[in-house]
Amino acid sequence: MKRNLLFLLFISLAGLSFAQPTNRSIAEESLAAMDRIKTLKYRLVKKERIKGVIKEGEIQVKYQRNPFKVYIYVYSPKPGVEILYNHGENGNKASINPNNFFLNMLDPNLDPLGKTLRKDEHHTILETGFEFTRLLLTALKKRADEEKKFDELCKYEGEVTWANRACYKLLLTYPTFAWEEYTVKKGETIIDIAKNKNLNEYMILEKNKLSWYDKVSEGQTILIPNIFAKKVILYVDKLLKLPIYQEVHDDVGLFEIYEYHGVIVNPAIEPEEFTKKYKDYNF
Repeated sequence: MKRNLLFLLFISLAGLSFAQPTNRSIAEESLAAMDRIKTLKYRLVKKERIKGVIKEGEIQVKYQRNPFKVYIYVYSPKPGVEILYNHGENGNKASINPNNFFLNMLDPNLDPLGKTLRKDEHHTILETGFEFTRLLLTALKKRADEEKKFDELCKYEGEVTWANRACYKLLLTYPTFAWEEYTVKKGETIIDIAKNKNLNEYMILEKNKLSWYDKVSEGQTILIPNIFAKKVILYVDKLLKLPIYQEVHDDVGLFEIYEYHGVIVNPAIEPEEFTKKYKDYNF
């Protein structure tokens, strides 16, 4: 009798252990994994559509979530450039090593939201790590649940192997993606509008052919998308539970791709590694 009970218990537990993943379980586990991040190290390969042309880049990143700190080494398109930013320090400006002898002598410090660091970039250095992705997916999940369309909009498409990592593939589709008129409120910038509505600010900037994110005025009518993207493909690492491959499409086509390689979650990062005097840096 006891043997039968133990056998049934084993079968029951085994069934739980090998339960088939679902779109919801993968999404929720990934959101939880992103929420547990305190520090990160990774290499990011990116492709972004800038004025109709796909531009590529590659960087190495050290990241601390709270207080926010980030060190970036650029492999391309500007090899050797280093960026260091610690929130609340240096007047909230980023220290830059432009990898140029004459420019280095100027000891440049730049606004993370300014034109030099933001030029031809979909995102700012303040969105480094998975925090932006976590907030976005949380908002999209909430909206899908409110509309009772989660299973319709988020599909689990099986397992894939990407960059030698076993992953779950999630497909997020929004067939009703469209551009809508929006009237700018007093004091608003494109960044404010995008943040409030969980949209991509660069997408809005480009669609409206604006020269910069603050070049709008109260009462002005602009076009904004009714959702973040028309299609999003995510590869969620089976072990890390993180979306290490992210592919975003709008109504034109491919908008951006982000590939996270060699991800180390919550490594110990010494305080010195977020200073210009760290031995491996060349500020």
